[in-house]
Amino acid sequence: MTPALLWSFTRQELVDRYAGSVLGVAWVFLQPIFTLFIFVVIFGQVMAARLPGLSSTYGYSIYLVAGMLPWLAFANTLSRTSTVFVDKKGVLSKVGLSLPMLPIFIVLAECITFLVALSLFLVFLILAGYPIKPEFLVIPWVFAVQQMLALGLGMIFAVLNVFIRDIREFIGILIQIWFWMTPIVWTPQIISPRLYDWLSTVNPMVPIVDAYHSMYLPVGDPEYSKLTMIAILAVVVLGFGYFFVKRMERDVRDFL
Repeated sequence: MTPALLWSFTRQELVDRYAGSVLGVAWVFLQPIFTLFIFVVIFGQVMAARLPGLSSTYGYSIYLVAGMLPWLAFANTLSRTSTVFVDKKGVLSKVGLSLPMLPIFIVLAECITFLVALSLFLVFLILAGYPIKPEFLVIPWVFAVQQMLALGLGMIFAVLNVFIRDIREFIGILIQIWFWMTPIVWTPQIISPRLYDWLSTVNPMVPIVDAYHSMYLPVGDPEYSKLTMIAILAVVVLGFGYFFVKRMERDVRDFL
């Protein structure tokens, strides 16, 4: 896939996401603004939600946003990648694109959306008087790890979805369960340490989201040992997904 074609797919992905709306791609900027407004004003001011151990008015709001932004990128990448071959079957029937390379445009689109939202979030943090911590420099690595994991899983499900269309519905349910097993809305203090340790072991998004929390809030340092293990897992999953698609490429094209 050429860079020009990759950018064309990426731009079309962003356009299609808001197709039919009056403001179109402007929602890439407006949606994060509304999200920040809801979390900061509704949870921080109206509901007066507070983060345990932190007296700041915006503590819980920052906690929510810090976990929600990367989660949305992860979930959207997994969801969109899992249906990409079926969604793009019209293009695949006319152009000889490499199937393993096709989902890259989804990752790129989510990176753009995440960067826009993150930039707005940083502006809010600065205006609210929160210091930019040194751990912030780890964001590119952590984000790359979570996106590799999402892409690898998505590629595996994308092949299965060609033959078993129930996969689309399964992914929706999986993402919902996965979301509530990850400390984004709830905090670790509401469950037992033993249960949280178990979740940290079986759910790779727990240490990842915890790392994001530690980048913005005084809640400890990222667990680099766990993040390293998840990085290895992400590489393995992505590698398996790539070779699985390559192995099944002819069958996928024939079935489509």
